[in-house]
Amino acid sequence: MLVCVTLGFLCGRTTIRRSLKWCKNHLEELQKHMELKHGIASPSTITRMLCGIDEELALYAFMEWIGEIVDSKNTHLAIDGKGLRGATEKTKGAATPMLLNVVETVRGLILAQLPVDAKTNEIAVIPELLKLLDIKGSTVTIDAIGTQTAIMEQIHEQGGHFVMAVKKNQPEAYEEIHTFMDKLEGENIKKKKGGTLDPVMGEFLKKYEEVIQVERNRDRDEYRRCQICKDASNLTKSQKEWPHVQSIGRIKQVRIPVERDSQGNDITPSKEAFLKRGSRRVPVPCAEEGAGKDVQCMALISDLILSAEELGNIKRMHWSIENRLHHVLDDTFREDRSPAKKSRNNLSLIRKYAYNILRLAMYETGLTNIMTEMMDCFCDNAALREQYVFQGIASLY
Repeated sequence: MLVCVTLGFLCGRTTIRRSLKWCKNHLEELQKHMELKHGIASPSTITRMLCGIDEELALYAFMEWIGEIVDSKNTHLAIDGKGLRGATEKTKGAATPMLLNVVETVRGLILAQLPVDAKTNEIAVIPELLKLLDIKGSTVTIDAIGTQTAIMEQIHEQGGHFVMAVKKNQPEAYEEIHTFMDKLEGENIKKKKGGTLDPVMGEFLKKYEEVIQVERNRDRDEYRRCQICKDASNLTKSQKEWPHVQSIGRIKQVRIPVERDSQGNDITPSKEAFLKRGSRRVPVPCAEEGAGKDVQCMALISDLILSAEELGNIKRMHWSIENRLHHVLDDTFREDRSPAKKSRNNLSLIRKYAYNILRLAMYETGLTNIMTEMMDCFCDNAALREQYVFQGIASLY
């Protein structure tokens, strides 16, 4: 029954009912691989089954499966939460159920998930999620809510490394880092002009580096100034609460939506013009913390000695979760529209089985790099279904 629902999701049928209908239409093919003595189960039977499966055991089975394909060691692991809005109870003040996901960013594969209980928050769940993984040699990135002394210590004890954001929820460290980076930026400008440097800041400037990254990403131009100082000795918390912190960084990012005129000519404004006057699509650029904002300025800390380019690449891969995972789950798999409540976490795992298989097929076959098109390939190609569902997937180790 689980295989039938997963097959339906692989072929673009993103509800239980539509998945089972697809299976009924391909019953003869499926009977070559499974007994299916009584045919295809009904939607209500599938729902009862999903409600009855132990969520913890289901997660272990998922982790064992993906763990045989891809390693969680010596890679980049991004941890981020996602709400299941369709599963929110229709009562006043009911919280949206949350799942915390771990993504291996090199191939975009999901390694694990854990639900965030309504009575707790991500800070309490992150340590439990880390315990499930072998993170030796891996770099773990977490949003600002995970920038906690205990979490850093746990990552260090498990043999991993971290790059974490510092936001206004830690006001003293946030202000201290930005003030320090502003001074270094100013001293660097003075140095280029041949001016006299401050003796103290001049020493830190020897370990300072910055790089400009510019790219067109889908429908927007992105400008990033990545700055890093490979010496955190001046940071108050690094001397007390954050002893493992080695580098302090900052990333200034400006996102400009691409614009074209009636003839299709590119009329996207420059970064300077956009910051000064905005654009037709964004009359007033929004400069606040949070994903999706037009202008962002984020402070970062790490226990690694990184170059400015490495810091920018690591953070960019973390940000990519929004497009590569959250957007795909909501837009392609319709996760946000799913009203399932008791079975929501197990149903989410089925989506992640399908998501990982599609990602692996995209990576290995090169047929397409668009998820919906890969679904079409699975729907139309029986050999592809047999290879990735019934024959087993080879390890990428």
